[in-house]
Amino acid sequence: MKLNLMVIFGILVVVLGLAALAHPEFKMPAEHKEVQVGPVIVPVETRRIVNVPPVVGGLIILCGAGLVFFGARKS
Repeated sequence: MKLNLMVIFGILVVVLGLAALAHPEFKMPAEHKEVQVGPVIVPVETRRIVNVPPVVGGLIILCGAGLVFFGARKS
């Protein structure tokens, strides 16, 4: 069976959805500043925590499964 591009992309989308369900929050840097405290300059980095709802992870999995199904049916 030859896998076409749509099936491979669908598998990657399903894996992304599973990762969203397994690890629903991730941190990303939001801002980087330097604060001067007396003679010392202290770097300050804030982080933004992004939460992915489980429903979104499930929808991503369904979309990936649809891509796999229709991609395999097409070939």
